[in-house]
Amino acid sequence: MKAKLSILIIAAVAMVSFTLGSCSDDNLGASIFDTVDHPLDKSLYTFPLDTFVKVNFQEPYNVRYMYKMQDMSLSSSDLQKNLTPCSYDKSVDLATLAKYLWFDIYKELANQHEIFLKKYSPRIIHIIGSKSLNVSQGTETLGVAEGGLKISLYNANNLSVDDIDMMNEYFFKTMHHEFGHILDQTISRPLLFNLLSNGQYDASGWTNTPDSVAAGRGFVSPYASSMAREDWVEVLANYVTRDTLSWNILLGSAEYEWEEIDIESESAYKKLITPGCNLDTIGYYKADKSGNGDNKVYRRVCVRNAAGNVEKDENGNPIWVHKSGIDGRSLILTKLDMVRAWLSNNYGISIDAMRKMVQQRTYLTDSKGDFVIKNGKLVNRFSYNNYELMNSLRNQVEKYKELQPKN
Repeated sequence: MKAKLSILIIAAVAMVSFTLGSCSDDNLGASIFDTVDHPLDKSLYTFPLDTFVKVNFQEPYNVRYMYKMQDMSLSSSDLQKNLTPCSYDKSVDLATLAKYLWFDIYKELANQHEIFLKKYSPRIIHIIGSKSLNVSQGTETLGVAEGGLKISLYNANNLSVDDIDMMNEYFFKTMHHEFGHILDQTISRPLLFNLLSNGQYDASGWTNTPDSVAAGRGFVSPYASSMAREDWVEVLANYVTRDTLSWNILLGSAEYEWEEIDIESESAYKKLITPGCNLDTIGYYKADKSGNGDNKVYRRVCVRNAAGNVEKDENGNPIWVHKSGIDGRSLILTKLDMVRAWLSNNYGISIDAMRKMVQQRTYLTDSKGDFVIKNGKLVNRFSYNNYELMNSLRNQVEKYKELQPKN
């Protein structure tokens, strides 16, 4: 498999606070905001975006999209960090994309969508321009859902519509992840789910768990292996945002058990490879960037002889084993089935229809509706044809410039 070194070196955290009740439990009335309609200042440079978010978030769903950073909107943990606001242009991109790939998806699929989104949406979507690094832990917070009231998203200044993997990791997967927490706080996941990987969760060790090792243990991501509630929403978010190629690669990795070994160099590792078995067949090598010599090899667990060489079957193929007894692929699919049934039975939403809609809005399809693959990858719809789709989304904001006074 192909190693994703960025995930192995720095793990991504989606932190959640459960100290507050969900917004559906709070007696907040029709709105938690000032209900007096204050006209927007048409002379401000930000008037087009301010109007767009008012029309598309606040008025229909009672959601405030906050991109102008204010101390009062930050959590106490944020105040410990050196954070910066999001630029106007990136705020425009993220607001239109959040509507296109998040709110409009649920609007299309949920029964009585306006009631659903108004009831379950976070009251505040808070956008931060910079990353939120947890220096002492060596981790990075991608998003925070606070008691069902506010979702914060970080690193917006680095949003690039050319890089779907980056956008999924920081924004769209995080949006579905955090919204999944809100839905889970409202109607709890089945208790049986908590037992599927009981004894495998590691609240701190997940930060050093490679993605392949996590998959082999039945987790869609290393962070999913931290605790059951994160496992639940990671299944939802990864299934919805991962394209078919990426999802199948994940399931392919999950078919094997993986182990970690120390080795002095890549050349030394290659000497261990049995003839006919290449690096991708046995595992993959990751050098330690710190230069301390803690080089690692992550390899599939297989039968080895006394010399450490791979034993093969009668067809010359390595004999893979699952010493842990965990069938990672089946476990991931079992978890997905539980999420699928929970969403359908409790919210009337098909996760498969949601995934299809997200994928079709993200990647280019042909006249038959099939995804277009070029150079082994799906084609980015946002940047295709000179950014035609992305420019049309931006125009949903730019059109409000017509309401501003002419100089």
